Amino acid sequence: MSGFDEEMLEEYVVEKFQKNGWNYIPAKELDRDDYRQPLLDRDLIRAIKRINSDKDLEDKEIIRAVKELKLRPSSPDGIKQVLHFLKNGITISSKRGRGITTIKLFDYTDIDKNDYIVTRQAVYQGVEQIRTDVMLYVNGIPLVNIELKNPASISETWMNAYADIKEYEKTVPELYKYVQIGVAAEQTAVHFPIVPHQEDVKKSMWREDSTDPIDSFIKMLSRDRILDLIKNYVFIREEMGAITKVITRYMQYNASEKIVRRVLAGINGEDDKNHGLIWHWQGSGKTLTMMFAANKLHNLKKLENPSIFFIVDRLDLKDQLYQEFVGVDAVQPEIIQNIDELKRIIRYDDYKGKKGVFITLIQKFKAEELEELSAELSKLNEIGKNNISNRKNVITFIDEAHRTQYGALAGQMRVILNSGFFFAFTGTPIAKKEKDTYQKFAYPPEERYMDRYFITDSIKDGFTVKIVYQPRVEKDINFDKKLIETFSEIEFEELTDGIREKVEVAVKNKIDAIDLFLENPDRIKLVANDIAKHFKEHVDGKFKAMIVAANRKSCVYYKRALDQILPTEYSEVIMHIGSKEKDPVIREFKAVQKSKYHGKNIDEIKKEVLEKFKEEDGLPKILIVTDMLLTGFDAPILQTMYLDKPLKEHRLLQAVARTNRPYKDVKEAGYIIDYIGMMKGKLHNAMEMYATDEIQGALYDIADIKEDFNRLMDETLDIFNEIPKNKYDMETLLKAIEILTANNDISETFVENYHNLRRLFEFLGTEPLKLERLEEYKWITAIYAYYQKMVTRDPVFDETVKKYYGKTIKFVHRTTEFEDFQKDLPVVEFDENYLENLEKNIRSDEEKAANIVFALNKLVLVKKKRDPIYESVADKVERILDMWKNRDKNFTEINALGTAIIKEIRVRRQEKKDLGLTDMEFSIFKILEQKFGENENFIGDVKELSSTLKEDIFEGWAEQRGVHKKIEGLLRRFLRRKYYKNYNMDMGEFEEFYQQIIAKVENYAE
Repeated sequence: MSGFDEEMLEEYVVEKFQKNGWNYIPAKELDRDDYRQPLLDRDLIRAIKRINSDKDLEDKEIIRAVKELKLRPSSPDGIKQVLHFLKNGITISSKRGRGITTIKLFDYTDIDKNDYIVTRQAVYQGVEQIRTDVMLYVNGIPLVNIELKNPASISETWMNAYADIKEYEKTVPELYKYVQIGVAAEQTAVHFPIVPHQEDVKKSMWREDSTDPIDSFIKMLSRDRILDLIKNYVFIREEMGAITKVITRYMQYNASEKIVRRVLAGINGEDDKNHGLIWHWQGSGKTLTMMFAANKLHNLKKLENPSIFFIVDRLDLKDQLYQEFVGVDAVQPEIIQNIDELKRIIRYDDYKGKKGVFITLIQKFKAEELEELSAELSKLNEIGKNNISNRKNVITFIDEAHRTQYGALAGQMRVILNSGFFFAFTGTPIAKKEKDTYQKFAYPPEERYMDRYFITDSIKDGFTVKIVYQPRVEKDINFDKKLIETFSEIEFEELTDGIREKVEVAVKNKIDAIDLFLENPDRIKLVANDIAKHFKEHVDGKFKAMIVAANRKSCVYYKRALDQILPTEYSEVIMHIGSKEKDPVIREFKAVQKSKYHGKNIDEIKKEVLEKFKEEDGLPKILIVTDMLLTGFDAPILQTMYLDKPLKEHRLLQAVARTNRPYKDVKEAGYIIDYIGMMKGKLHNAMEMYATDEIQGALYDIADIKEDFNRLMDETLDIFNEIPKNKYDMETLLKAIEILTANNDISETFVENYHNLRRLFEFLGTEPLKLERLEEYKWITAIYAYYQKMVTRDPVFDETVKKYYGKTIKFVHRTTEFEDFQKDLPVVEFDENYLENLEKNIRSDEEKAANIVFALNKLVLVKKKRDPIYESVADKVERILDMWKNRDKNFTEINALGTAIIKEIRVRRQEKKDLGLTDMEFSIFKILEQKFGENENFIGDVKELSSTLKEDIFEGWAEQRGVHKKIEGLLRRFLRRKYYKNYNMDMGEFEEFYQQIIAKVENYAE
């Protein structure tokens, strides 16, 4: 997009949509009555008749359906109902004795029956008037709002476009109850769900192979995808009592679509492949991917109401999956609690099996029970009786299928559902020793994974952050070498207390030795003191933490120890407690909890604690766990894990990945502090079980983070290799600004680098490296502060910086040197006294030129569409901005031209006021003067024109074709009478003149 400005980018986007089959309709030609009506009613009515032609609908029934849609409020509940209507149609009761009729708004089967419109610069009226850059309509319903910024701008990015849409949502809520997807773009593009009542929503980039971000989002919204997204990949989601929306990420869409295509190909007899293996890194949204695929498959007519099973091996995964389905407006699942319920579902409808979506915890069954059920179905097959085992429309999703603990049981389920489809998901790569997983679920060697999303891809896309692993080397805390070797030999690293009693004596003795060491109360007190110190210094007030204890008894000991150091409400234990608990320590703790939470049961307490933990200001701040929450738990605010439980391989990766969710763009990494010592100096050895390319980026040690900090520091300093470092004089800072603003790519790189450096500086805590490079970091921070004040005109400090970057504030901003620098930075506001204050406060031509250029850039170029005076000088501002970017710039000349522009703005502002002209009148007056020279009659002319048009100018006039044509006629006659003959204009010249004037009338007439 190099060389594009905002208007050119807008033209490019619209043209691309046109080439993809969208019909371009200029905003003024949209078939609507006024700006307050977001729907194109007549387009919608025509579409409803076309796609519901089989229903013999009366006009009044269609009008009732449209009215039902329009009457939904712009509240969270109303927005939920609108999306339901878009997906499923509107159900009305027929008054012709036909009962209930569902009227479809879109044809999801034959997409060519729908009407696709792209428009630009459409105006909508709400609390105030807004003008959107690009809007996509399907069947007269606005579905996508695209806001664009100048890719070459030095002061605006996609974040400004995102902020525009969030502001528009508040200004015209009636429009945004229909719009489902927002896109904010310049060189980069992000998409996000439209949720007007939510201050901020999750944003992500769409990727299409090697296509650039702009073309990628255009492809995402192509005619053959847009309705698929609305139907199957945008959902209302309820989280902690709040209603939000979720929209697919690109890798979720890709994986889900591959699953759907494989199932359809199998059902149609086009391909005999009936399984696949999907690896998406922990935290990238694997559960939602399964939900997207299952929901779409469930709704496909071709599958004739399938049976869809989810097999999981952990209670928390079962709960997470169930909550994911319940939390969105999708097909609702049924939980299979025991073997009797499974038999009921398998035997349903004379063994054809029950239809729907089912979630089961594989440990609920014994191998012999499944074998018995399998034998039962085999007998039916022998006599040729149709049953669930020979039905093709059965799809099974297996979560973490490589875990050997339940491989045999899952295998039995495969026998029972023999003719169906099996898709295995994993959040960690497949280990070298688990080659049989490929044989079961993939097609090696040509297809090891049906879809794969690498760890490094997830970090690059911003869906997860790095995980940093740091051993805590302390005497009397770490395992000794013998215990480490003992644990490494044991394959039962995740045994629960109940199962431990049944394992062989030799193994049990080894486990008991490990437990004896880890649950020693004196050792736990030592670790708890270290945890509390670290938490208070590095985590508290910004993020939250989790302690992973060796077993349930250790959890209780940790809680007691922490309560002696921190406020009791800071921490809470989450663990399984049975109704017939035998251990006296656990029984006593259970009694304390029930009393503390006023008699609530353990599940109710867990729900309440986890909801509060996820809240920014909620308590507790530290969770203490042992088995629960180590898989499936998603809390972006969780940053630090204090690991005091021996884990390895998949279990280790899954546990530490609880910390890898991004949080408010302030979380550099998840942080694992290891009190066991398993990884001390052996991190890479521990990962040798995985293929190198698949494990790359899984875990970093603190040395990697220091290397990142050094690399970013050097890379950022290299930007300024032409100027002396660590000097804070104005000449040096101005030279730095010149370098940054000479090229938009350089300024973007610098800002991104600084934001990353700032997060790293916070993350590195008390590392000596920070002191070694403090002076350089301080100097880079000074340049960033000056850039913010001078170029973007944004505050250096906001609430986020104050809360999350305390170390930068303490060690940089509050140093005497930096405070002196800040005081010396003159702030010259762009007001009526701007030039006088500039002359008084700033000495050098260079600094004056910078102030003038960036003040005009921020005000004129950003606001030119809304102000005729700014619009009239925009070309001149562009010219001095180009002069500034020139390496051999003349500061005196820039100052002279900039000063002339500012004086011209003043003169024109005063002139407009003295003449008593409106924005429209003044903009036309200036065109007349520019074209024909000064003439005192022009003032009377523009007022006469304004009076002529006045009766037909009202809110939304430009969108009404009849009114617009009348205005065009009045304007043409007026201009012909006043100027055509008087100035000897030919037809071509007159038409060009007319187009200039009508543009001003459309833009400024009120």
